[in-house]
Amino acid sequence: MKQRLVTLAVLSALSYQAHAATLMPIQVKADVQSETVELSESLKQSGNTEAGSVLRQFSGVEAQRLGGIGLDILIRGQGQSAVNILIDGGKIEGGCPNRMDPPTHYTELSSFDKITVLKGVQSLQYGVGGTAGTLLLERDKPEFEDGKAYKGEVYAATNSNGLTQDVGAEVAVGNDQMYMVLQGSNKSADDYKDGNGDDVRASYETQQGHIDLGWTPSEDHHVKLSHETSNTQDALYQGSSMDAPKSNGSMTRLSYEGKNFSGPVNEVAVSAYQSKVEHVMDNFSLRTAPSATMWMETPTEVNTQGAKIKLTSNLNQTRLDYGLMLQTMEKDAILYNRAPTSPQYNNSQYLMWPNTLTEQNSLFAEANTALSNSQNLMYGVRIDQVTAQAKDANQAPDNTMMAPQPRTPIDLYDAAYADYSGDTKIDETNWNGLIRYEQTLSSSLAWFGGLSLTTRTADETERFMARDTWTGNPDLNPEKHMQIDLGLSQQAHAFNWSANIYYDQVTDYILRDKAANQTEITNSGEGYVNVDAVIYGAEFDWGYQLNQAWLLGGNLALAKGRNTTDDRNLSNMAPVNGQINARYEREVWYAGSRFNFASEQTEVNTLYAEEKAPAWSTLDVFGGYSLNKTFQIQAGVDNLLDHAYFTHVNRTDSFTGESYKVMEPGRNIWARVAAKF
Repeated sequence: MKQRLVTLAVLSALSYQAHAATLMPIQVKADVQSETVELSESLKQSGNTEAGSVLRQFSGVEAQRLGGIGLDILIRGQGQSAVNILIDGGKIEGGCPNRMDPPTHYTELSSFDKITVLKGVQSLQYGVGGTAGTLLLERDKPEFEDGKAYKGEVYAATNSNGLTQDVGAEVAVGNDQMYMVLQGSNKSADDYKDGNGDDVRASYETQQGHIDLGWTPSEDHHVKLSHETSNTQDALYQGSSMDAPKSNGSMTRLSYEGKNFSGPVNEVAVSAYQSKVEHVMDNFSLRTAPSATMWMETPTEVNTQGAKIKLTSNLNQTRLDYGLMLQTMEKDAILYNRAPTSPQYNNSQYLMWPNTLTEQNSLFAEANTALSNSQNLMYGVRIDQVTAQAKDANQAPDNTMMAPQPRTPIDLYDAAYADYSGDTKIDETNWNGLIRYEQTLSSSLAWFGGLSLTTRTADETERFMARDTWTGNPDLNPEKHMQIDLGLSQQAHAFNWSANIYYDQVTDYILRDKAANQTEITNSGEGYVNVDAVIYGAEFDWGYQLNQAWLLGGNLALAKGRNTTDDRNLSNMAPVNGQINARYEREVWYAGSRFNFASEQTEVNTLYAEEKAPAWSTLDVFGGYSLNKTFQIQAGVDNLLDHAYFTHVNRTDSFTGESYKVMEPGRNIWARVAAKF
């Protein structure tokens, strides 16, 4: 069977579409910082729906690879809480301090209808953080054909380099007033081979599913209750000293949307969510431990809950959105020694996240005023009240071999920072503002200019991590970003393009650094300090409809970052990179190719052991054929020429201090069969 699929992939490799993984067509809005893709026809028929791998195809977006799953998203050179990720309106936070399982780890892209990448600060309504951008994964209310109360899809896929099985199904039943959606998927992946033919540790098993229950008593009201789970077992990570035998996540959401009310409030949107992650990583169950007495395991648990109330009032030419956002996040992580031959058997070594609690509550008001038929002004303000504490900061681990005694997290903070205040509970009040002007210069040409002042508070790892070699800093100030964005776009009949530049002046940028580079860090490991920094860059996207069958397109991006306090480069800034793609489409089949590339990166943070990265390029070909209205076949070859390469954006292992450059997959032949009913 597998040989037949590979043969099919080769025969179909010269064909592509409007429905496979090129992310075409991309709808570029007048604010050229955003890109929206309809996933129902594009990404569901892709050879790889791992979120980070797919999102790399957006200009200005990169992803750090540790293994085969859970690539960690960065936008414009910033990641972690600088990127807001909303999953159908809710949030889920990963359980690994080393970010084996970022939020997108618990998503299956093929289960969503569309994805939107908002680069920079385009709104204050998506919650705290998000200074680099926002990622929205959304599911639409199902629509049914007249006289038909159901619809669905099943699919099966495989490839020659890693993914051995990818199957899933979705069915929706209902009518104009009520509906239910059931969806599930299962993936199994082996280690893949890079372009040199070497094995890369990347295997995993994952199961995912969700249910939506919706009620629409009228066109003006919509209530939805949803629940989803994602469970991953035995995930191997080439870029880490540990693997993850378990990463389980779940989320429950309830939302209501109402519109066309009379009176001062015209629309109401209320939502609430709760998510939970249980994650286990160790260095012995899926690999050989470094010694018979060092079997290290870290079980973690993260609980996140939040709510949002948004009211809308239409005042002449102004739409005013205002409301309240609440979020609470609890994290607990303890490092144990599980070696049966060790005198510390089953003793806790460090309270890595010492039962942390972070509450972030916000009030916001944002207005959008139509100054004329061709001019629009957006302006708003948000105030965030942040409370963060390490509730177990004064508790000691079990390990009795530490000298002079088991050290509490507060002892570790004191040993790591020369001027530590002794605080383990922090209160902040942070202000955020945005003003944005958009103008249509002609029927097809538009430009925008935006200025934002936003803050990003330290996350739980940056503030409260408690290890002797890797220690958080409770005294960190929040980052304060002053960003300027300028953009120009044109949407003509055949040629569409957009270009934008940005400049971000950051006060109190939170820098993870080695003790040897910072006088404030007084231990021998790594910690966090505030510095000043600048981040700037540009992005360009274009598409050209040559004729009814041919479509050309591509993108280009560059990001640069500088630590101005220490006069050195910031880490993980991608060099010039982009794509050029072409596709040919007929009524029942399509063909295409995509050329991916990145230039050499020499501007690196050498004092943090960041290595230079050589230039690289790959060629993908793909295609598909519709047998009829029910059955479709897609296939392709990624990295057709089997190049050996790694992307510049990687990171240092948190436990060993080793800098990893994880090789990307070599040639990969894939095929997918889907049936809709």
